[in-house]
Formats: sequence, C-alpha cells, structure tokens
Amino acid sequence: MASNTSSSRTPPRTSHDSRSFRLRASAFFALINLVIIWLVALRYLPWLDVPGTLSGWAFLVTTWLGHFGVLAMLGWLPLGLLALFLRRRWMILPATLIATLGLWALALDTEVFAQYRFHVNHFMLSMFLHDSNGDTFSFSLFSWLMAIGVMLGFALIELWLAWRLFSRAREVRFPVWKSFIVLLLLAIASHVIHLIGDARYNRSVTQQTAIYPLFYPATAKDFMEKHGWLDPRAAREQGLKMGGSHDSANLDWPKTPLNCQPGADAPNVLIVLLDSWRFDELDDKTTPNMAAVARNGARFTQHYSGGNGTRSGTFSLLYGLSGNYWQFMENSQTPSLLIRTLQQHDYPLGIFASASLNGVGLDRTAFASVPDLRLRTHQGDTPAARDAHMTEEWLEWQQNRRRDHPDQPWFGFLFYDAPHGYSVPDDAEMPWQPSARQMEYARLGPNTDPTPIRNLHRNAAHYDDRLIGRVIRDLKSHGEWENTMVVFTSDHGQEFNDSGHNYWGHNGNFTRWQTGVPLVIHGPGVADEVHHGRTSHFSVVPTLMTHALNCSNPPSDYSLGHDLLGGEVDRSWVEAGSYTEYGILEKDRITEISNSGDWTVYDRQMNPLPEQDFSPAVFDAVQAMKRFFR
Repeated sequence: MASNTSSSRTPPRTSHDSRSFRLRASAFFALINLVIIWLVALRYLPWLDVPGTLSGWAFLVTTWLGHFGVLAMLGWLPLGLLALFLRRRWMILPATLIATLGLWALALDTEVFAQYRFHVNHFMLSMFLHDSNGDTFSFSLFSWLMAIGVMLGFALIELWLAWRLFSRAREVRFPVWKSFIVLLLLAIASHVIHLIGDARYNRSVTQQTAIYPLFYPATAKDFMEKHGWLDPRAAREQGLKMGGSHDSANLDWPKTPLNCQPGADAPNVLIVLLDSWRFDELDDKTTPNMAAVARNGARFTQHYSGGNGTRSGTFSLLYGLSGNYWQFMENSQTPSLLIRTLQQHDYPLGIFASASLNGVGLDRTAFASVPDLRLRTHQGDTPAARDAHMTEEWLEWQQNRRRDHPDQPWFGFLFYDAPHGYSVPDDAEMPWQPSARQMEYARLGPNTDPTPIRNLHRNAAHYDDRLIGRVIRDLKSHGEWENTMVVFTSDHGQEFNDSGHNYWGHNGNFTRWQTGVPLVIHGPGVADEVHHGRTSHFSVVPTLMTHALNCSNPPSDYSLGHDLLGGEVDRSWVEAGSYTEYGILEKDRITEISNSGDWTVYDRQMNPLPEQDFSPAVFDAVQAMKRFFR
C-alpha cells in the first residue's frame, strides 16, 4: 500500500525546472530583449547631437549600453519575481506580455519624442484621449494599422523567444549575472562621465541627454565647487575654447535666418530685473524711480512671467520661448538669439547679477557665448549689500566703456536680488510699516499675518529702486538716457498666502501672485501708454529685436511672443513653467501639468475644478511647445 502511494506522487522537479534555472532563463530572456531594445532605440538617433570629443563618444557608448541595459533589468524584475513561484512553462505568457508591452511603449515613445521632443507621460495620454477633434493627434488609417502591426509583430517575436527558452529544458550557459554587472557598471560610468562633463561645460556630453527616456544624469557642480575641486569660471572659459556649434540638432530655430540691421543711431539696450518683484509693487511709494519712468513709457498692467521661478522666468524673458525648450538649450549651450545678435554687431556687453548666474543655468543658456562672463557678485554678506556693490561695478563698467567704446551702442543686464532675500540694510529707508526686520520661514502658516512680511518685501524693492535711481541718473548725466531702450521687470512674482491655501514665496503654483510681474519699456519711439491686455515675457525679445536691433523677421520666426509696441496685445492664454511643472494660464482657470504627466485644473484662487476637460488653450500650448523642434 505504501509503495502504491509513493508511485502516485508528482515526480520531483528536474534541475531544469528549478528556481535557479527559471531565474537564469528569465534573465537571459531580458538580455535577448535588450538587443531588440537597442535596435528600436535607434529611432532616437536622428535627434542626437553627434559628439565632437572622445569624452562625448565615451558617454554615448556607456549610456546607450548601460542606460537601456538598466531599463531592461527593471523590466526583468517582475519576471524574476514570478520565476520564484511559477513553473517553467507557466512563464511563457507573462514573459510575452511584459516584453511586448515594454517594447511597444518604447516604440511609442520614439514616435512621441520625434514629434514633441519629450517622452510619453500621463499628460500626453490624457491629451490623446481628450483630443476628439484630432487638433493635436491626427492619425491616418495606415498609422493605426501600422501601430497594431508593430504590436502584433512584437508579440509574435516575444512568444517565440519565450517558448524557446521556457518550453524546453535547456540549460542557459550564457553568463547572465556577469552581464548584468557589466551593464550596471556601464550605467554608473555614464553618470560619472556626465558629472564631469557637466561641471566642465562639455557640450559634447551634455547635449546628448534629452533623447534617453527615464534618464536623470548625475550632476555635482555645487558640491565640487564647495570642496574646491572646481573653478566654474575657468571651466566655463575652457569649455568655450573647445569650440564647436552652439546649436542643437533638435531645434529648427530660428525658422529663417535673422535679418537685423541696427543703424548708426541704434539705441542701447538695458534690462533691469528685480528678483521676485510683484506686479502690484510698481508705484510711487515702493519704487518711485521706476514708477516715474513708467509714466513716460509703456506700462503693461497684465503682464506675466514665463515661470514662477528664476530659471524659467529668465529663460522666457531672454529667449521668448517656453520652458520646455530649456533643457535643449542648456544641454547644447545654445545662447539667446538676442545675445547672439548683439555680439554679431559688436555691442559691448555689461552683464551683472547679484546672485549667481550659474545657479540657474544662465551661464549655459542665454549667456553661453559670452566670454569672461561675470558669474556672481562676491562682495557683500547680504543680498542688499551685493546689490549695492553690483551697482558700483556697473557704474565702473560704464565709465570704462565710455572711455574705450564711446560711440558704440551697448547692452546691459542688471539682476537685483534684495526682494528675493527680504534684505534691507539697517539704515535704509523703510516706507512700508509695520515691517518685519527679517524673514522667518519657520513661523509661516495659514494663520500668519502677511502684512509685516509683505511690507519687508516692499521695502527691499524700495531699496533696490534707490540703487536703480543711480543707474538712471548716470545715463541721464552722460546724455545716454534718451537713446537707451530700458526694460524694467522681474523673473517671477511672490505670494504671501494671497490664495488662502498657505502658499508663501514662489515656485509653488501658477496664480497671478507668483507669475504676474511689472513690465515697463522706455526708450526712443516708445509712447507713454498703459496697456491692459494680457502679455507675456515671450514678447520682450521680439519687441527688442524689432525696435532696438531693427530685425525684419516676424516674431514667429524665433519666438512664441509678439511685438508689444506694434499694437495692442491681449493673449487669451499664457504659459508659465517651473522646475517640475508648467501651467496654462487662462482668464478663468489654470491647467497645471507636472513633468510626470499628472494634471489638475484650478480656478484663479487655486481651488481645484473637478471633472474638467482640457480647454482648447491646452492644445494650442502643446502646438506652440513643439514649433521650433525639427
């Protein structure tokens, strides 16, 4: 009886259905698919900037092999977990499904990247589902059949591979685990190469990163500088000496070559920014010097920055483009067309910032082509002290310029920081009371009285206005004021819980309090008018290019903006970005979209509006975001 019971039991598993065998077979399946991944990813290559250095090629090889290898290993993880429990033949179906979906997602991403220069995310999928009229996504019957055919083709290939590996009891002799280790080491090497290349302004390395999906390369510039391992200015100058193109292979920008012919009497150009200067802080009490200029120039009361933070705000101001272009400009170190045109016509450039330019990437973007760029103001223990010293340096630069280039038009850029740092000297005039003496972030909350803090911010703006008054008087005393086109504005706004949702500062939402900024333009030919239409930083560059540099191109050739002095402008929507999100701002709502693709619709007070579809403005914004990609 015992003998019969024993003979009826299930035979023990062979070594070819052991857990070890299934893990090795599933890992080998992932490595085979890695070869297919490399082949599919070749569709990214048309958008790759070809490396011009040995380090660039090393980065390309290690990233191509290592990063896609890591993605293949991540795709293997669920299959590896199943291999711990499922029998060998039962692995065929999940292996086929996981690999087919992964390859199809990669193929889809290559197509999306070719069209929009960003990778597939939740927002793109949501737009596709809501695009009932085909305004943004229009596919022919052939395209649909091709997509289905690709999916079926992947499925058949994967089914055949899975069947070959898991249906037969063949030992896998390939060194799968050693291969995994090599791929991981290659991935680590690519990050090390990027870390060094990024710190040394090596465009041949940095310009490649955008094409890789789910790729977040390592950087350590601040860490290296802090420990004395990097001199940013010396590294930047060395990067400029390496030469090479400042243009990205991904960009079709400008659409046609610029035709700019500034005459012998071309005006000077001066851009003055106050960091975090709010739209409602341009008045006789807060900023009397700039308010006086505004009464004799063009003032725009419904003006918006292209961001709620410094990086996106200054980018939109100096390029006339939305923040989604920033990565491509930064990776390839492509300068602003405004700056490039000024250099082509031999304008002396006086670029002065209180805080660091390299902290927000201006040294690698707008001013990437400027040699001997002054990266920051070193003297001064507070933002207010640095602002004062920066003003002195500016006046000294003007004195030297008048001696060396007395007859040439010039460009100036002054970036003040006191309002951002709530910084006011102890002996400074403080017209707004009651005022806090310093900002204490730990005490901020939903029930905090914003008045003292708000007044401190106003007093900081007032302090900088007095410094700017010196700049204005210097130009007037030397007879240059009337032939200087001056722009007063900010990089972003500043909120003091205005929405009632405990938002303080900036980079938190896209309400007017964080994105609305003053804009004043004064200069030859500028009428003293108040414009109440909705305008954007996107329009500052085309205005300067048209009226200061005499460019005949339409603004649509190189920007997303309009000529602000060519007639009343009133945009139905504006776009603003941050470090991790961007928003479409309409008159009655804000659509906020994260980099991961999640999106939410709010009213102007940041109250969520549930069950909202995308408005036509969102589809228009997406089209604008792709206008200058090849």
